[in-house]
Amino acid sequence: MKLLVPIDFSDITNPLLRTVKLFAQKHKAEVHLLHVISPVVYLPYPETLGVSVIDIETIEEIEKDKKKEVEEKLKGLIDFLSPIKADSHIEIGEAADIILEYEEKLNPDILFLGSHKKGLIEKILIGSTTEKVVRHGKKSDFVIKGKEVSFTKSVVIAYDFSETAQRTAEFALELLKPFNVKVKLLHINEPLELPLIKRLKEKVHEKFAKEKIKILEEIAQKFRNLGKEAEIIFKEGESPVEEIVNAVNNSEDVELLIIGSKGLSGLRRIILGSTASKLLSKINKPIFVYKVQSWENF
Repeated sequence: MKLLVPIDFSDITNPLLRTVKLFAQKHKAEVHLLHVISPVVYLPYPETLGVSVIDIETIEEIEKDKKKEVEEKLKGLIDFLSPIKADSHIEIGEAADIILEYEEKLNPDILFLGSHKKGLIEKILIGSTTEKVVRHGKKSDFVIKGKEVSFTKSVVIAYDFSETAQRTAEFALELLKPFNVKVKLLHINEPLELPLIKRLKEKVHEKFAKEKIKILEEIAQKFRNLGKEAEIIFKEGESPVEEIVNAVNNSEDVELLIIGSKGLSGLRRIILGSTASKLLSKINKPIFVYKVQSWENF
């Protein structure tokens, strides 16, 4: 397994690296650290409207010094990850674009990303690097928020009975196998939108609910067969996103949410967004976004 881990040396770096080390040890993964240096901004004198040879040399010297400084820091992080096989990469450019380029270049199994809080105006205008990578990348994303994942508490798996959810549960069985965690299968049972009289609709809704619980119990049993405690959380609600947010954010025992995403494309994604994107912005704990197409041979 190969992990791509963008590093920015902010306060999220330590929790991110601790989670990466634990995960990589259990799954025998190799790690690729990536740091993206922001380009030096040059503001030319109005009368020249250009960049002189001296200016170019100065910019190159500044970037060279930055790279040297980053190299030393990355060496320290690689030492921390030892004995895990690790490599480092340094690039200059726009962070999200470079990360997505390396996703294509290195073809990692998972991207580990640190998430930072953004101001409302900044989020509206440009979003965050993490959000851009999750939205536009093809690989599954493990997003660390606040603190590391110890894999000793509860993991919530959001389940909606779609094919993506089924594949996500199968993936989670392998992902969580090495860890001593408690699994919570969470389903939000939305009202039926059927042209039926109230009494008949209630009976159909009740019958569907029983069938869903039966399927969830079968999935939970698969986790129990691996020696893990597993429970079903079956809640009625009209807004799955809000119910999931409340279930995860308000539980001290929960340290990770796993959700599946098949993604949206083009204009549809811009207009509607996706459940994954909505949860990413509202969940205040680590979240794993499983992208089905990236795990055909897991």
